[in-house]
Amino acid sequence: MDIAKFVIILLVSQGLFLTGCTSDEEKWAKQLQQQALLAEKDVSRLKKHIDSDFIPNTGILKEYASYIRTNKPKAASLARALSKDASSNGPIVMSLETRLADAQTDIMEVTAMGEEQVNNVYQEMLAIQEAAKPDIYGMILSDPINVLADMSEGKLARVAAMSKEASSRINQADDFGAGSQLVGNPQYGNWRENSSGQSFWHWYGQYAFFSSMFGRPIYYNRWAGGRDYSYYHDYGRSAYTSPSQRRSQQTVERNTSNKFKSTGRSFKSPYAQTKQTSAAVAKRQTKFSARPKPKLASKSTSKSTTSSYRNSSYQSSRSSFGGK
Repeated sequence: MDIAKFVIILLVSQGLFLTGCTSDEEKWAKQLQQQALLAEKDVSRLKKHIDSDFIPNTGILKEYASYIRTNKPKAASLARALSKDASSNGPIVMSLETRLADAQTDIMEVTAMGEEQVNNVYQEMLAIQEAAKPDIYGMILSDPINVLADMSEGKLARVAAMSKEASSRINQADDFGAGSQLVGNPQYGNWRENSSGQSFWHWYGQYAFFSSMFGRPIYYNRWAGGRDYSYYHDYGRSAYTSPSQRRSQQTVERNTSNKFKSTGRSFKSPYAQTKQTSAAVAKRQTKFSARPKPKLASKSTSKSTTSSYRNSSYQSSRSSFGGK
């Protein structure tokens, strides 16, 4: 075979390769765009359910917040901030909308990265859809509801959970005070390091009153080994955590574990076991699990890249209150 024919064959084969790659990218982009539309519809439906008062826990959260504002004036601003979670334009829904917008923006970029990155965005959209289910959203509200119940000193009943005393005893949990269900939940704060390299919980500005109630910092290592039940940590974390928030959680856990190992101590992951709660919640267990990978075009023609999905920091809807 002469050189000219070889070059022609090579160019043709490369052209076919690129054509196949473009075809895969188009298929992936179409799949993600269709999934984004479904997620957008689900979030929109959730907002309509909230505005129509179809989700019982939204009303309970507002009632409990009103009680605390009236009977504990010093905590009025905190109760008001927590009650916003029961609104269609509140922080929880805004976070879902921000995550969806981020995923939509990334569609064209990840299709050029290959199947793995495409699947990451696909799984994020599925997680958003899970979080947008009215019953799941109602359950995530049980955490702020129970925080307000604990603040009422027994005047308000907890929902979908055992009493504070029973839960603490069964789960062998430490008492971190009122608000402990929200520690570790990126909707309300984040983990920061002090000058000694210890990770402690920092509340966003509108929840800063919790700091005065606790009276002392909550360190990650102690919280990890002694946390009590919360819906977010035991059932809803996969659905209500953005990719970058998840990476941040993993980083804190890994760094703490490494520090313990370096000094010969054992470290217990905060998620080593699911904490026990009431039978009612156990029966309607709604823990989000990863779906099977989507049926994508052949990955044999995928472009390789060293980039990863959502490398940039996640901008929380609460960033103005000291978030990331």
